[in-house]
Amino acid sequence: MGIDMLRCGIKRFAAMFCGVVLSGSMLCSCGLLPTEEEFDTAPVIKDYEGNNYNKYTVTRGSMVQKEFISVYYQGTARMEVKGGGIGVQIKRYRVKMGQKVEVGDVLMEDYLPDQEKIIRDSEREMEKMQLQIRQAEEMKKRELQKLKRLKGSKEQEKSISSQYDSQIQNAKSSMALLRLDIKAAKEELDVNTVPAEINGKIVELDRSFEGGFATENDVVMVIEGKKRNRFRAKTEYASHFKNGEEVIITVGGQQYKATAKKTANKKIVYFYPNAELSLKSGAAGSIDLILKEKKDVLYLPAALVYDMGEKKIVYVEGENGIKSIREVKVGERIDNLIEITDGLQENEQVITN
Repeated sequence: MGIDMLRCGIKRFAAMFCGVVLSGSMLCSCGLLPTEEEFDTAPVIKDYEGNNYNKYTVTRGSMVQKEFISVYYQGTARMEVKGGGIGVQIKRYRVKMGQKVEVGDVLMEDYLPDQEKIIRDSEREMEKMQLQIRQAEEMKKRELQKLKRLKGSKEQEKSISSQYDSQIQNAKSSMALLRLDIKAAKEELDVNTVPAEINGKIVELDRSFEGGFATENDVVMVIEGKKRNRFRAKTEYASHFKNGEEVIITVGGQQYKATAKKTANKKIVYFYPNAELSLKSGAAGSIDLILKEKKDVLYLPAALVYDMGEKKIVYVEGENGIKSIREVKVGERIDNLIEITDGLQENEQVITN
C-alpha cells in the first residue's frame, strides 16, 4: 500500500510539473511574460566559401585629385591665332600684314549666321514699330483736331487719346524687347572675336582662310613681339591659380620653378620662370594641378564600399574563408577613393570580388 501511495505521489508531481512548463510556454508565446529584445543580425554571404578572394589592402596616405595642365614656352613673345574648330567660319580679319597691334585689339571675328540674322530681323522690326508709332501719333493728333472742330465732348477726347496711346505703348514695349534681343546677339558676336594677347606685329597672315573655315590646328595669323621668358597655358582650370603662386613645370624630364600670373582672359594664365631659360619657343611642358587633397587618412576605392540601408559596409574574409560584412564609417570622397574613418585598420584587407 505504501508503494502504491508513492507511485500516486510521483504521478501527481509529474502532472503538475508538465502543467507549469506548458503554462509558462503559453504565457511567453502570448506575450504575457517579459522576453529579451531581439536585433537583426547581419547576413553572412558564402559565395565562395573555402576559396581565395581578390583583396585590397587598406592604405594610409594622401588622397589627391590632380589635373594635368599643358603649358608651352614662349621665348620671343609670339601669338599664333588658330581656327575656331569644326563648323566655325571666319567672317573677316580686322588686321593687315605688318600691322602693329596692342593687347585687346580685335584680330578677326567668326561668322555666326543665327546671331546676325537676329540682329537684322530685329532691326527691321524696330523700323516698323517706329513707323507705327509715328503714324499713331499723327492719327491721334488729327482725330483730336477734328473732334475740336466738331466741338466734341471730353469723354470723346479721352476715348481717342486712350485708343492711340495704347497702340503707341504696345509698340514701345515691343521695341524694348527687340533691343534686348539685339543686345544679346551682339554680345554673342563679341565673344566670338579674337583679341590680341600681346603687343607686337603681324608677321604672318593667311588670307586663304578669310570667309572660310579653319580648324583648331590651322594657324591663320601670327603676332610677334618682344622677347619673352614665360610659359602659356590655356585651360578651364586657369581660375585655380593665384597671382604670385609658385608652381613646378616639367619639360622633357627637367623641372623648373615658375610664378603664375593671371590674364584678363579667364582661360589663359602665364607662368614666369625664376631664371632665364634657353628653351626653344613652343617647347611643351606640364603642371600637376592639385584640385583637392587630404593627407594621412585611411582610404579605399569607393567601389568597394556598399550601401546597406543607412549603413556603409565592406566585405572581409571571416572564419573558414567565409565572406562576411563589416560596417564602416566614411569621410570625404576624392576622385575614386573614399576616406575610412572607422571600422577598419591600416593593412587590413577588403574583398574586391
